[in-house]
Amino acid sequence: MTNRWLPYHRVTFLLAAACTEPPTSEPETHPIIETIAGENSDRAGFADGLGTAARFAAPEGLALDAAGRYLYIADSNNHTIRRLEVATHEVITVAGVGGEHGAGDGDLSSPARFDTPRNLALSSDGATLFVTDVGNYVIRSIDIASPSFTVTTSFGTATIPGSSDGVGLAAQFGRTGFTTPWTGGLAIDGDTLYVADSGNQTIRQIDLVTREVVTIAGIVGMAGARDGDAAQALFHKPAGLLADRGAVWITEANNIDVRLLDRGKVSTLAGNAPDDPRLFCENISPELPPECGWLDAPVGVDARFRFPFGVTSDGAGGMFVVDSHSNVIRHVDLETTAVTTVAGVASELLDDIPRASTDSTELAPGTFSHPTHVAFAPPDTLFVSDRSANCIRRVVLEP
Repeated sequence: MTNRWLPYHRVTFLLAAACTEPPTSEPETHPIIETIAGENSDRAGFADGLGTAARFAAPEGLALDAAGRYLYIADSNNHTIRRLEVATHEVITVAGVGGEHGAGDGDLSSPARFDTPRNLALSSDGATLFVTDVGNYVIRSIDIASPSFTVTTSFGTATIPGSSDGVGLAAQFGRTGFTTPWTGGLAIDGDTLYVADSGNQTIRQIDLVTREVVTIAGIVGMAGARDGDAAQALFHKPAGLLADRGAVWITEANNIDVRLLDRGKVSTLAGNAPDDPRLFCENISPELPPECGWLDAPVGVDARFRFPFGVTSDGAGGMFVVDSHSNVIRHVDLETTAVTTVAGVASELLDDIPRASTDSTELAPGTFSHPTHVAFAPPDTLFVSDRSANCIRRVVLEP
């Protein structure tokens, strides 16, 4: 398969003092990156409104409906779920109360409470929005087909972390501790919901008909990077998920790679996990592993990442990956495994300090500031949650 999404390159010419004329070259081309909602600054806030008049606090998970009309946003530090109308850029709050955390269900007339919602997934029929409510260690569902936006706790035991399989509320997710947060990436494949239970280092599967939760890969509480039989495979902070016809692709933030779970086997598709699982690409690591970096490559395992996180399908045999601590969006061809950078300017970022990013101009490409999640709108548009810049960006790619 030929990679439709071609990388772009920035070229800087260093002129010697004796030079009187700069070298000639073709005009630089790059994706169009623009801020469409939120202030794009280090100032977090909470406000509904049009475009940049809206305010967010560390927005993360994204879900775009099938019609491309509404983009749902997990406004994590505001403990709310927001909705952006793509055509008008109007932002409204559909669930939760800005700045107030809690664990109660509800609707618009009696609002529910969340505690750091981080990931979203739309049901196959588009009527239900699933949310990982990570501070409560549960998965909530929102009836977005109803104007009341009713919120229900669907899976997990509220406020009690664990790794127990079970039906509905009897299951448990997540683990306490500073180094074991539950990022809870989600992916829908028909009537199956997959969950990245990062705190437990496992992949969970939920039958949406029977509501049964089972662990299908990884060993509870054991971090590592072992491929092979799913039950004996090891993960380290599995983060983003993409599922299709029973196969699941997994981005791993701390293993800085992309894995594939298919037919009971786990393999590494791209990137290279650190030899020492105590080391990872964050400032809380005792040191940065040599495997940490930013490098495109025609063969996936030769590529390097800094913190691969959110992921979405490109609809044509590939996926887009948010390389969060490299501040770029990467593309992975699932057939050839080639990895290319398609948007952003690569720069090392190891912290979570709020800071603004920049929109693109004719002369310069746009930048991101700790992006976390991405959604794709055919044929060539990405929506990106720019966490540290407290805003939502739109990227028009160059096919």
